[in-house]
Amino acid sequence: MGRKADFKSHCPMTGSLTQLLIKTFSRGFFRVHSGMLLFLFVAVFSYCFFILTAGTITPDKALVFNIIFLLSFASAPIMMILVFIVWLIYTVKSWQYVAAQLRMDQYQFLFYSSTALSKRKQFKSWFFAQLFISIPLIVYGLFSLVAGAIYGHYLIPVLIVIYLLLLNGISAFLYLQLMNRIMRNEESTTLNKLTNSWKKPFSILFLYDIIHRKKLAFLITKILCWAILSGIFLLFADLRNDLRIAGMAILGVAVAHTFLIYQGQRFEVQYLSFSKNFPYSRNRLYVQLTLLYVLLLLPEGIWLFIRFDAITASGLFLLMLSITLLFRSLLYWLGLHMNSYLPWVFGLFILFFWIIMFQWIWVLIPINFFLSYALFFRNYYR
Repeated sequence: MGRKADFKSHCPMTGSLTQLLIKTFSRGFFRVHSGMLLFLFVAVFSYCFFILTAGTITPDKALVFNIIFLLSFASAPIMMILVFIVWLIYTVKSWQYVAAQLRMDQYQFLFYSSTALSKRKQFKSWFFAQLFISIPLIVYGLFSLVAGAIYGHYLIPVLIVIYLLLLNGISAFLYLQLMNRIMRNEESTTLNKLTNSWKKPFSILFLYDIIHRKKLAFLITKILCWAILSGIFLLFADLRNDLRIAGMAILGVAVAHTFLIYQGQRFEVQYLSFSKNFPYSRNRLYVQLTLLYVLLLLPEGIWLFIRFDAITASGLFLLMLSITLLFRSLLYWLGLHMNSYLPWVFGLFILFFWIIMFQWIWVLIPINFFLSYALFFRNYYR
């Protein structure tokens, strides 16, 4: 206690911690992901706003199209949802980077130095560090905020501000929990005591890992899924009986589970690699994987059965399950390479979105199950 109090009296102020976090993690994130950022926030941005078509559109008309693009984000819910999903993926990627860096030996001193500050000051420093990482999102959002304010679209610009603050606040909270968790005795938690005596089937071991180590990530994912389901049906209240709206919501829920899907594969690689020596057929393993994600998606399934009739709800649940399994099976093929995995997820999201818009929802279910099974069967032992 004496050493900790002495450190408080002589340690740098919160601003110094903020500068350290920005220099160490925020700028490091930009250095590592400079290629991705250059493509997403320079090439695409420049194309949308500055490159004219090959002589077919005059500069005056091109300006009109650029303004329309800005307004589409500031006024169109579909565009907003697409961009918000991209922002979420970007933020999750920053979580992965910072968490990986904190596990490195050269940053272990932060666990014993920064935690001497109050949690409020730690949160503030991490919030500004994440805000620095989110500069590309903020710049992109500001253009739409200005366009929305000029042309009288206020609702979605306000949602943009709230969403950015929410992403940064959740990020700072996650980092804060990670920094203060190192000395925590997990065996003393109520959930751990409750589940110690439970039987733990091999097929759902990842669910127990969620209970022990990933409760917050699970909670955030489910809150986000609830917001997607409620938000889309609220925005399209006049079309609530249109299956395309339901399909769009289900697609968003599947993408929202990307972080847990990735963590599931990581858990299997790190802790269950020995299981490939078990005398289990790949058909049995695929059925067990399906059971795992049926249980993981159960809260959304209950919501669907409350909202729709049994046949429609069953079809939508199978659609959600098939997309989730496809995202998981991709990891058997790509490996734990987030730089490759996220572009595939985003590309499939765009493809599935247009398939749903053309009302081919039910065609997706068998195709996704077939592709997920084929990828799993071919790459499981790689």
